[in-house]
Amino acid sequence: MPHGHTSTTIPSRHHQPHRSHRSTLTNTLSLPAHEYHHYRELSLICAAEMEPNDPRQKAVPPSFCRAYCLDDRHENDTGNTITQQRSSFGYPTSVFRVTSATDGNLYCLRRFDSVRCVSHKIAQTVMHQWLSSAGGREGHHEATGGGFDHPGVVRWYKCFLSQRALFFVHQFHPGAATLRERFFGGGRGQGVPLPEGLIWSCLVQLVSAVRAVHGSGLAVRTLQLNHILCTQENPLSASSSGPYGLPKLRLRINCIGIIDILEFEARKGLEELQASDMRSLGCILLSMTTGQEISVNDIYRNGSTAQQQAQALAEYFQFVQQNYSRELYVLVHGLLNPAMPPMGVRTLAGNLAMRAFDELDGAHGSIDECSNALMGIYESGRALRLLLKLAFVNDRPEFGIDKNWSESGDCYILKLFRDYSECKPVFFPLRFAVLHTFCSC
Repeated sequence: MPHGHTSTTIPSRHHQPHRSHRSTLTNTLSLPAHEYHHYRELSLICAAEMEPNDPRQKAVPPSFCRAYCLDDRHENDTGNTITQQRSSFGYPTSVFRVTSATDGNLYCLRRFDSVRCVSHKIAQTVMHQWLSSAGGREGHHEATGGGFDHPGVVRWYKCFLSQRALFFVHQFHPGAATLRERFFGGGRGQGVPLPEGLIWSCLVQLVSAVRAVHGSGLAVRTLQLNHILCTQENPLSASSSGPYGLPKLRLRINCIGIIDILEFEARKGLEELQASDMRSLGCILLSMTTGQEISVNDIYRNGSTAQQQAQALAEYFQFVQQNYSRELYVLVHGLLNPAMPPMGVRTLAGNLAMRAFDELDGAHGSIDECSNALMGIYESGRALRLLLKLAFVNDRPEFGIDKNWSESGDCYILKLFRDYSECKPVFFPLRFAVLHTFCSC
């Protein structure tokens, strides 16, 4: 072959050179091994449920079943005692993964006890504000049963009062952890500064979600490390690794609508709430760059002056300026500088335009991987359909042990093909070749 010439292998029905049948079968019949184990773990998470006599079952409304408690603080509960701790929203809270008795889908059910200031009318008012907005994705809103629809926001389905408690139903994402659990020691507040490439990826995803919320005339109000869910895409796949060999992360803002209902009577103006969202986004960036969990209340305390706030931020700004690019430093400074209002989400999105292309390239790579995996699933399903069709033709239950049915006419040809495909007496390595031939029919 001349130097520099490339050849293209075209599938043919004729004899092909010897190749590894095991690898060919793996690539054509099912998911790659790492993806198979990944989705198997997620399936096990979805299948877990509490014992029927677990006292926590009483906290779940009868319209839901197969509940599983997602709160770590309940792991040591015994007997009839249930631990009651206040959540970050200020009320005793329990979180469950449940199955709806109506549609059979999995949901995240969050229960708030001791809530006195919320009525059914308040819940319906806030629900209408959120659930009537499709997040700019027209045509998809009604088909999926309502909810603010954006890939960077955990969908909120409904809120209702029952059992003298307030319940919120959100979409359930198996295997998800919060950013606090992922990078800050599970809430101990100490972590390590993250690589800049990973920070840009997270920032682009969060800004995309905030832009959709603000564009719908709403405010997020839950931009905190413990309210941002983080899932890992294909954790063992090298092609979906992020910067510095870290796995690529998928972020979603959780718990939307909860504060709007709990603090309905004390709500502020929309412009002030959206500005607070941008301050909170700056604190998330500052936490990622410094490795310390920093909240808005740590810096912008009630009664503190702008000078005191600047002094609290000076050391953090200096660290970011010394260890990260000037572009990232300017964004953090523009979001948190107490001497001026934070930049709006549209201005921030414009500054991230070039970084958004990197994130778009990664998204396209993930789509390509999913397409390849779906081809394997298609081949696997086609093989199963062939086996079922052959079984229905050759093994008719009404004829019992009488084999005459499958020993005559076209049925006999199908039986020979089935026996040849199963190939039980053949040497084991060759079975992969024959099975591959069968599934390629």
